[in-house]
Amino acid sequence: MILHDLFDWSNSGVGVAGLALTVGAIWQATGAKKAAQDARHAVYRRNASDDLRRLERLATGLLTAIETEEYDLASHEARDLISECVNVREHHRARFGMYGGKLDVAFVLLRSISRGIHTGVERDTLIDAAQRLLGGISSLAGAMSRQSEEDGQ
Repeated sequence: MILHDLFDWSNSGVGVAGLALTVGAIWQATGAKKAAQDARHAVYRRNASDDLRRLERLATGLLTAIETEEYDLASHEARDLISECVNVREHHRARFGMYGGKLDVAFVLLRSISRGIHTGVERDTLIDAAQRLLGGISSLAGAMSRQSEEDGQ
């Protein structure tokens, strides 16, 4: 009988130890999952930030080309910006949230600038539109940067 009781107690001890190890593994896996999700969100924020910086550079190039009256280059820059603006807007729609409308306004301004370049609209009008475009994109980049900083705290 003593051997039988000892076997039952050992078996119970092994079962409890196994349960404790399982609970510990689940707890660590949950922490790893949360860390992976946080890293994924950080990558999304970084990608959105990089895409907005690229749009800012393109918008600056467009404004510079208009200011220096290099309309062939300005037309090329506008075409690139139209494509990138729509791509960025759709790719990061969920991330931009209420600020996404700024890219819609930027797209409308871009189309206006592009048409103005081809139809010979006055230079000052084009410069004004390009400045508003750059300001809108920079504003969105600032809002996203602020939001990322708030998320990180």
